[in-house]
Amino acid sequence: MKHWIGIDVSSKTLDFALLDELGTHLESAQVGNDRKAVMKLMAAWRKRHAVEIEQSLMRLEPTGHYTLMMLNLVVEQQWPTWLAHPRDIQQSMGIKRVKNDKVDALRIAQYARTFRERARMFTAQNLKLDKLKHLLTRRQHLVRVRAMYKKHISDLNRYMDPDIKKAFNQLDKRLIAASDRAVLRVEQLIMAQVRGDEHTSEQYDLLRSIPGVGPQLSAYLIALTDGFHRFTDPRELACHAGVAPFERSSGSSVRGRTRVSHQANKTLKTMLHMAALANAACWRTQDLLPTQSGRRQEAHPGGQRCAE
Repeated sequence: MKHWIGIDVSSKTLDFALLDELGTHLESAQVGNDRKAVMKLMAAWRKRHAVEIEQSLMRLEPTGHYTLMMLNLVVEQQWPTWLAHPRDIQQSMGIKRVKNDKVDALRIAQYARTFRERARMFTAQNLKLDKLKHLLTRRQHLVRVRAMYKKHISDLNRYMDPDIKKAFNQLDKRLIAASDRAVLRVEQLIMAQVRGDEHTSEQYDLLRSIPGVGPQLSAYLIALTDGFHRFTDPRELACHAGVAPFERSSGSSVRGRTRVSHQANKTLKTMLHMAALANAACWRTQDLLPTQSGRRQEAHPGGQRCAE
């Protein structure tokens, strides 16, 4: 690579920082979060600094829907792009005293050059999975909103004045019904996104064949792991999910018991925990069910899977 380009993304603007192959900071620029503005800047850098996009590496952080325009552009133009987690940069910088968009873009470019051997190119397949992530995030938001309305009926509204309690109960019930319809529609969009790609659909069916793994966990695992290409080792995924314990000791001193890290993906950890509980309850129920002969039915690995 001859140039390294760091991009800090916000809702309205994109901050760019350009480094040459020696790590010299050539230029910084801020443009609107707009396709034409980005193409114009790349054309200007091609003239001023002989930047050939095919021999450069762009790096930006995932910031939800704010990055969608840029990701669509780099896939369409086939620009080498690395989409990495912001925490990696934060932990590599050490002590920092200045924080603004221009400086962040420069740090992103410096990180890309320093750790270029870790780069994973963003592809059209990653773009499809990125859309799946957005849908799953929206579903989680709708589920939380629905739970809030249910909490109103079961707790908050109970202590209201009787004159307004009935009105608020009716309002919350209508909002719950609307949330149910919205969740159902988003789940349909999630399934359409999964089934729209043959490889993703095959991975989804394999995950669904595992006892206790439901549709949401299957889709979330595929999206989180970029189709199981993000992690090269099962232990990395276990660590990311917060189910791998770590020792806490120094010399001869043991500082507390072995525990999992708080830097885990709490959403994935919760989903795996609930799947394990559902599976355990399933086998426990089967173990207690009597057979036609009157004997207790034994649960075993080859037994029938619980309906989800």
